Amino acid sequence: MPRNRPPRRLALGLLAVLLACTRQPTDPVAALLADLEAAAEARDADRFAGWLSTGFQGAQRIDRGEALAQLKRYFAAYESVALDVYGVEVERGKGAARVRCVVEFSGRARKLVGLEGLLPPSAVHRFELDVVDEGGTWRVREASWQAAETGG
Repeated sequence: MPRNRPPRRLALGLLAVLLACTRQPTDPVAALLADLEAAAEARDADRFAGWLSTGFQGAQRIDRGEALAQLKRYFAAYESVALDVYGVEVERGKGAARVRCVVEFSGRARKLVGLEGLLPPSAVHRFELDVVDEGGTWRVREASWQAAETGG
């Protein structure tokens, strides 16, 4: 009598996919960047802000609360968001790192009167982040950014 079980190759393939999906980058800075990117692409401002230090300082001296409010407004205005992060440079210190990278943004604005013409469908910014280990969790303490040219 034949057994009703999946072929061994299929089971091994599913196991490999599961392991690949659950594997996080071992470098905490790379993991932080990946989590920030995933939160932005999910348009989840609260999740994104969870990676900001409580003493976060951003461009024009915005604090964590204002950064969260801006992210919520921005993400609410878009139906979709996609990021391409490249040119990552990391200078490491003890329990801290300075990260420089380029982020290309593309998104589709919600179809609300007036938003389509006001919101950019794409943008490129050069970021500089100071990240710190806060009790085993790496978070962004400071961030600055400026418009940049495309150049993947």
